[in-house]
Amino acid sequence: MIICALDDVLVLFMITVMTQTIDTLGKALRHNMLVVATCRECQNQGRFLAKDLASFYGHGRDPFSLKFRCKQCDTRNCKITLMDNPYDRTPETIVWRPVKVKL
Repeated sequence: MIICALDDVLVLFMITVMTQTIDTLGKALRHNMLVVATCRECQNQGRFLAKDLASFYGHGRDPFSLKFRCKQCDTRNCKITLMDNPYDRTPETIVWRPVKVKL
């Protein structure tokens, strides 16, 4: 009986953790996610590791507040989404790394 109660508590705990919203780069980092910036004009995509962006912008930064610029059409109108890392499904994924450039 205690084992069943323990299993029920464990299952409830797992459901609660799995339904949390990922609203910071630190949370996306813990789940090993990619931040995908898609240009709304030309549909060009850039994928970034949440780990790289968290070390660059800070773990508490909201990923949806990041500003990206499209390399093809030079606009800043990008849609931000989070996705799981597709290591097991796709053999290759191009991942961009953030860099700071001094002008």
